[in-house]
Amino acid sequence: MVPDFKQLRVLGHPAHVPLTHFPLALWTIAFLGDLVYAWSGTLFWRSFAFWNIVCGLGIGSLTLCTGFYDYLFIPENKLFAAKTATLHMMVMLGATCLFGVSLYFHRGTEPLTHFHLMMALLFSGTGTLLLHWGGWLGGQLVYRHGLGYDL
Repeated sequence: MVPDFKQLRVLGHPAHVPLTHFPLALWTIAFLGDLVYAWSGTLFWRSFAFWNIVCGLGIGSLTLCTGFYDYLFIPENKLFAAKTATLHMMVMLGATCLFGVSLYFHRGTEPLTHFHLMMALLFSGTGTLLLHWGGWLGGQLVYRHGLGYDL
């Protein structure tokens, strides 16, 4: 049976799915690093959070591109899946933007001021919530709507 979904594949495997794990893990760990930094004041954790956000944004760019390619080829007969995919895309773009803003508040090498720390926590915390909601929506696309694998 030929699938009606033209998913981007590399060596026969979906490209988007394995990439999603990296931003999810990196940004969640960055938020935890922010929390440890707020609690301990140790600069290592500020730097730890910064580099996790940077790596998440880098890999997240590839994840976004592969996901958008898959989005373009959702079959017309899967209208509800397309609505879920649009929400998934908007939530994940929102999370990415929030981590980008959080990165702005992590800049420099000096200890963060109280304001910058609170803003970094606000943006990375909200980004983490959106990130996990978006991940759940992505799971709905695969397991509920049947996108991304041969039925």
